[in-house]
Amino acid sequence: MRKLLSDRKKHANLSYRLAIPVRFSDKLCGVNRTILTLAALAAVSATGVFAQGKPVFSENFESGKIDPAVWDQRVAGTATIAVEPADGAHGKYALHVHYPDMAAGSYAFAVATHLPDSVRTHFFGRAYMKITPTMGMTHNPLIFAGENGWQLSKFDEIGSSRGKIMPSYQENKSARGQGRGEVTYRSDLDWPLDQWFLIEWEFNDMPSLINVWVNGEPLSSTVNGEKVETLKFEWPKGSGTMNGLVGGFTEFGFGARVWGAPPKGFDVYYDDIAIGTSRIGPAK
Repeated sequence: MRKLLSDRKKHANLSYRLAIPVRFSDKLCGVNRTILTLAALAAVSATGVFAQGKPVFSENFESGKIDPAVWDQRVAGTATIAVEPADGAHGKYALHVHYPDMAAGSYAFAVATHLPDSVRTHFFGRAYMKITPTMGMTHNPLIFAGENGWQLSKFDEIGSSRGKIMPSYQENKSARGQGRGEVTYRSDLDWPLDQWFLIEWEFNDMPSLINVWVNGEPLSSTVNGEKVETLKFEWPKGSGTMNGLVGGFTEFGFGARVWGAPPKGFDVYYDDIAIGTSRIGPAK
């Protein structure tokens, strides 16, 4: 598990002013972890100034394995997930998902199943990612958070569609024709390929909305001819209901799934994952 949020390379185009280091302990899933955070930290980016928050959960995979006390592995088909040495990662190791050529009905995720109450309805997340060589044109879920029981659950998602970053709300708990469905916003930005990059997100269930930043820049989607950064969700569609669509964030996961069968396989790497009650910013 993550021990320090210091001495890390910065992969994002952000500049920071360092204030007072604060050390505190967080207990999650029965695991004590000491986390070095930065208090009173002002972050300056193209989007303005924000105070860097303290993570309530963090993972850098430097243990060299997927910790079963924290992560549940959910795997089907021929996709694989493991902690392995990775070039360019912040430390020696990163979480590695491999999706083979023409694999159908497959997925591989690491899922943290006991999130703190402080992030039950609203949280910010951060991860470093690398995708290689490409994910193709299919719908590919990558990051999610929602109620227990993914994949048959209600959750917010960041995925890929036609090579673009696509935030969405997914109602996969109900049977088909009985409330199941999705609301998707394909963004204007392609996923960065063959390079490490910083992705940040805000998931809110009260009301339901998603914000995403890539290397410090806000993600936008074109909705009804206008550029929109904050994506709002209602379910059922047209109902005006925007509160409690997920029903509480109790688990979140990182991995890869493909709706379809990609002609060419791909690899996704994750490192320096963190979530908190305010925007966290890059690892230091």
